[in-house]
Amino acid sequence: MTATVLQSRTTSGTLGVWGGTKDDQEGYIDYSNGATNLKSPRDIDMVAHDMRWMECPPTLMKNGYELVKIPTTVTAEQLLNGNTPEGKEYIQDVYFKECEKIIQEVSHGAGVIIPTSFRIRQESEQQKKLGEASSRYSPRPVAHLDRDTTTAITVLRETVGVERADELLSKYKHWAQVNVWRPIGAKATKWPLCFMNHDRIPDWDFATHTGRIYSRNDPRVADRGEKVYDCVAKLDSRYDYHYVSNLAPEECLVFCSFDSDPKLAVPHSAFWDHNTPEDAPIRRSIEVRSLVFF
Repeated sequence: MTATVLQSRTTSGTLGVWGGTKDDQEGYIDYSNGATNLKSPRDIDMVAHDMRWMECPPTLMKNGYELVKIPTTVTAEQLLNGNTPEGKEYIQDVYFKECEKIIQEVSHGAGVIIPTSFRIRQESEQQKKLGEASSRYSPRPVAHLDRDTTTAITVLRETVGVERADELLSKYKHWAQVNVWRPIGAKATKWPLCFMNHDRIPDWDFATHTGRIYSRNDPRVADRGEKVYDCVAKLDSRYDYHYVSNLAPEECLVFCSFDSDPKLAVPHSAFWDHNTPEDAPIRRSIEVRSLVFF
């Protein structure tokens, strides 16, 4: 089902995509010394459609992403405290349960939901070079998917063990990594999240539409689990770009950062909105990742 627009509510912006490698080989980064064969990400100018004004807005189960208005009982201070041991434990105990309920509602009854990790991002200097360790908690300005089938199976096995993972994969043919993304403390006016809708790309797949960046000495393993490579979105003229204007803390975006059905796997990224007010607040957000079996 293709999302359609009721009124022409758009903004113009800039988004980073795969820029290729210097030697035409698979990309790599060594986080210990910064060695890489990557070219700089390619910045593209695009027009993003506001999901608030769509006649048929995208849904998780039809398009891979959805806007929902479900507030949290966790305060901004408690969320921002998530980088401390005590704060991390509180988020895993309280906020993870809220995210499970959100996914249950949006998916209309998923069979199994396993929260695995979370990330708090606070706006800082935007990094132009993929792989700078200092960018790990800032909005990531390059369109990507969190995982593909290979790396999703890796995190599944790390989380539940090989035997349980094999049981789940045998029982459920459709599964995904579903992210719940929420701004903290203020509306996400600056560096909003953009989804690259590929409803008009019937042959879209990880192998054809992403570039791989293999990691060495990756400091992010502690936050997100082992991942041999990252998947960065390649440009295709058939993409449509969707975002939500002024996403509020009582709202959240629920989306498939990996899906065993490629049509539901959504490339996404923070993007620079050319119409961002000069006094827009600093963007802060929390993102919880869960493995979900349908």
